[in-house]
Amino acid sequence: MFYRGPEVDRLSRLRGRRIAVGPVGSGTRPLALQVLSLAGVNSRNATLLELDAGDAGDALVRGRIDAAMIIADTNSPQVARLLHEKGVRLMSFSQAEALTRRLSFLNHVVLPQGGMDFAANLPARDVHLVAPTANLVVRDDIHPALITLLMQAATEIHGSSGQLRKAGDIPSDKGVDIAMSLDAERYLKSGPPFLQRHLPFWLAVFIDRMVVMLVPVLAVVIPLVRFTPTIYAWRIKRRIYRWYGLLKVLEIDMEKANSAAEVSALRERLDAVEQSVSHIPTPLAFSEYLYNLRSHIELVRARLDKLAQSAG
Repeated sequence: MFYRGPEVDRLSRLRGRRIAVGPVGSGTRPLALQVLSLAGVNSRNATLLELDAGDAGDALVRGRIDAAMIIADTNSPQVARLLHEKGVRLMSFSQAEALTRRLSFLNHVVLPQGGMDFAANLPARDVHLVAPTANLVVRDDIHPALITLLMQAATEIHGSSGQLRKAGDIPSDKGVDIAMSLDAERYLKSGPPFLQRHLPFWLAVFIDRMVVMLVPVLAVVIPLVRFTPTIYAWRIKRRIYRWYGLLKVLEIDMEKANSAAEVSALRERLDAVEQSVSHIPTPLAFSEYLYNLRSHIELVRARLDKLAQSAG
């Protein structure tokens, strides 16, 4: 807040003054009206003018207005001009801390003595100011890689120290009043992703995409690889074990056979089973199961031979 006249350290002392609060549609106007309202200053007890920063600065220098609220950094030409202008003062908010407690999006910052001009000692003492938080807002469907790029750009542009901030103060999660991106939170905690710190951006993003695609694939492939030997063994054994069912049926029929013709028919069925079993493709590791089946066929054949003798 720049002003003319005797020293002022509280906004409430601007009652009855001509104050530039920014044009309609600007970001300065709603903030100025809200802050002034807390101090009891409004259109009923003061003249509030819709002037932008440039016009407000000119009007203040020429004495056409008494005060002007400007939202700008100290490197702004308009701010630098007003700081060096005789007859114009920069208000030091004695209630700065109380104001930030009322409005959480405001921050208490200090323009140090000599911060603008060290040789001329400008300002002549520490000036307590309030600064609004600027939010970097994006659509919720923006690509995570672009969020990281935006955070890197914000760090490069605003991350260095200035008259109103220390190095590393920006970007931060302070004063954020909307949901914060998880990628932005991750960046603030640990910086850019490992790949983007050591590889070109396009290559880092490509690898990230490949990892995202491979994770679900591996989630399916790894269990399949683990169970593949089991499934393979089951398929091989199934070729052999299904013949035991036929042997079992044949044995049941043997108990009912009473004539030589019936025994002969059973022998033909057993020969067919043995013939089929001899052609089962079996890996060497599973040969044991095949030879066990052949042994059991021979056991059934021995019973058939005894049955044939008794029937004859």
